[in-house]
Amino acid sequence: MLSIFEKIVFIITIVTALFFAFKEFFRKYKLISYGKKVNRFDKPVRRFLYMLRRILLQICSYSRRPITGFFHSMIFWGFLVFMFITINHVFEGFFKGLDLFGVGLIHKILIFSANFFAGMIIIAVFYFFIRRYVFRASSLDVPSKESFIILCLLFSLMVTFILYQAYKMMNGLSEPETANFISTFVFKNILSVNGSEAYFWLSFFWWFHILMIMGFGVFIPYSKHLHLIAGPINTVLKHNGVMAEIPVVNLEEQEKFGTPNINDFTRKDLLDLFACAECGRCDDVCPAFNSGKDLSPKILLHKLKENLIESEGILKGKNGDLKLLFANVISEEEVWDCTTCGACMEVCPMINEHIPKIIGMRQHAVLMESKFPEEFTSAFRGLENQGNPWGINADTRDEWAKDLDIPHISEKKERDVLLWMGCEASFDDHSQKNAKMFVKILKKAGVDFAFLGNEEKCCGDPARRTGHEYLYQIMAMGNIETLNKYKFRRIVTMCPHGYHVLKNEYSQMGGNYNVLHYSELIQELIENNKIRLKKNSDRRITYHDPCYLGRYNKVYNAPRKVLKKIYEGNLKEMKNNKKISFCCGAGGGGMWKEENRGEKMSHLRLKQAEDIGANTIITACPYCSIMFKDAIDDTENKNLKTEDLAQIVFDNLDM
Repeated sequence: MLSIFEKIVFIITIVTALFFAFKEFFRKYKLISYGKKVNRFDKPVRRFLYMLRRILLQICSYSRRPITGFFHSMIFWGFLVFMFITINHVFEGFFKGLDLFGVGLIHKILIFSANFFAGMIIIAVFYFFIRRYVFRASSLDVPSKESFIILCLLFSLMVTFILYQAYKMMNGLSEPETANFISTFVFKNILSVNGSEAYFWLSFFWWFHILMIMGFGVFIPYSKHLHLIAGPINTVLKHNGVMAEIPVVNLEEQEKFGTPNINDFTRKDLLDLFACAECGRCDDVCPAFNSGKDLSPKILLHKLKENLIESEGILKGKNGDLKLLFANVISEEEVWDCTTCGACMEVCPMINEHIPKIIGMRQHAVLMESKFPEEFTSAFRGLENQGNPWGINADTRDEWAKDLDIPHISEKKERDVLLWMGCEASFDDHSQKNAKMFVKILKKAGVDFAFLGNEEKCCGDPARRTGHEYLYQIMAMGNIETLNKYKFRRIVTMCPHGYHVLKNEYSQMGGNYNVLHYSELIQELIENNKIRLKKNSDRRITYHDPCYLGRYNKVYNAPRKVLKKIYEGNLKEMKNNKKISFCCGAGGGGMWKEENRGEKMSHLRLKQAEDIGANTIITACPYCSIMFKDAIDDTENKNLKTEDLAQIVFDNLDM
């Protein structure tokens, strides 16, 4: 039991530790509060329960890293147990022989759990040390001093707990028992001192354990391990709407656009910076990072966090100007490398939102500084003047369909299906072939459909994802006005980008439509026996999930169900599939921008298809189809070809 002097020292120490910890917590809270307010408090009970399920079950830890996830879970669950052990540990110092949990079943369960997790955490410490500092996992680019300190603290906490329990037995304050199995083993087989020396070590390890706990508590808010607190809060405040949703910019009333400075981000954006665990899972799946580009989603958040901290004085009102983020804090290459594929956000255990931050910087660059890749100049001009990014004469948009006798919706102002072709199907030779096959499938199935012909304009996705919100809004309002002239039950799109924009983003401006991707309609036609497909076993195929169809809209099953009707067991999955599919490189403006650094993303994706022995890579997106076709031509690959889902279905129709 502590002496009066020791009790006074303990109280002074814990008050000091709490002071420094809360001082830093408040500082970080104040920094976050400089961001713009955002409402993430709807359905609070559902949000809180989601956080509990995700955090307590450690769902976020196991994805793609089962071994690392297991050891991370051991540390997390162990700390939940040690919260109770620590409370008891403190009271034991003040009240001799006190055990808050008695000597019954609860005591046995708790002490057994503490011994089990102490052992597992010690093993976990060695695992993480080897992973970080010996083999150096690729996502851990820089040896982290903070992580080393945390590992030392974890090891010390567990060892001091075990030794303290053993010396309690040595001093007759507890009995050896099966539940206390590690400490009992140490007591019986390792310890040899007794008498006053044994009491000294009992007191020593009591204090050592307490000081390590206090040190841990103080260290958390000063380090990246603030994610232990910020992460759960971030999870509660997750965005429950459309993935990577871009807010509509008020072009008439706002004086500045995008996020020129750090305080132009929302408070949730700034919370992301402290919630980031720097685990590198985002880098693991980022196509730009993995193809040798400058962008690292992890480093991007880290740079923004450093800028926020460096800007503290100016945000408080001291003289000086905040740094412009674009091209100063975050390089132009990093901003434009992003394909907006969403893989980083999909795998982030802290549910950080990387893409909205990048889009905000793009909006500032385009709308306020007119700084963007040179290739976008002609794309923007083409969208503005001809309604397509290639600048091809708008009056020729429907020429591809002249021999197909497709009804124009203006001929009969009400149809079941309005076919939204998209720019690629309208102007690109390769995509036009796929569009023609899809039209023939619809006719074969007797679908009541029509299209807009030359009334259709680009959906606006290329403008919006490259930061030209002004141009996007002009195009969106024009298309909504056109669509509202006619009656139809649903829109069916050829392009996942058009699918996403029409389904999820036009509603921001009053355009609410029932939208299907063509793969969903084909699946429906098969299930309703409108078309039948022949079996085919002459190919080893794999399916590539387009980012805006899969990750953004969770359409994974429809294309696969269609393909399995034809190829059955010959459909193989690539390493990156479904929610962690690897982007072709065309999104976010990549279709119109050259990849001048590193390897091309489309080439890497083809390698993944070859690695599983596929000879055909199938997709359901004209962007992806064009990228893969060009990649095959670039590499002169004779072992692989790419085809669109519409082409596969048409070729295997059971006439």
